[in-house]
Amino acid sequence: MNKQYTRGFLLPAAIFLLVILAALGAYALNISSIQQATSRQDIQGAQAYQAARAGLESVIFQVLAPGTANLVNCPAPANINIGSYVVAVTCAQSIDYFEQGTDRTIRIFEITSTASSGVAGTIEYSERRLDATVSKCRATDTTPASQCN
Repeated sequence: MNKQYTRGFLLPAAIFLLVILAALGAYALNISSIQQATSRQDIQGAQAYQAARAGLESVIFQVLAPGTANLVNCPAPANINIGSYVVAVTCAQSIDYFEQGTDRTIRIFEITSTASSGVAGTIEYSERRLDATVSKCRATDTTPASQCN
């Protein structure tokens, strides 16, 4: 046999193998970057949830006014900065409800807290919104606070 024809036989196979390994490496890098972006979005979502919850709990504490029997009005809408998040909290109250057969007055509050960070439409944007409805009963001389639940 002539050795001239067998020369360079493995070169195309080696090039093919290098191309396949490079493609697999690029695919692995792509998957890794997607996982990192997804993890970052999960963390930002959890942080936005906690910021919205903090704003919600702050207003709930204000409207329930623990330790007092008086009914309070909703606080004015406010923006609170918690870290890189802006928390917008709004509150709306109902007309007082007088329970028939008692002299208890009940006021219902609807509270919304929205935490957001980043520019809308970008991958860094994160927003969570929480709504809560709470009520407070005003006790009187004939209806003690313990019966106002």
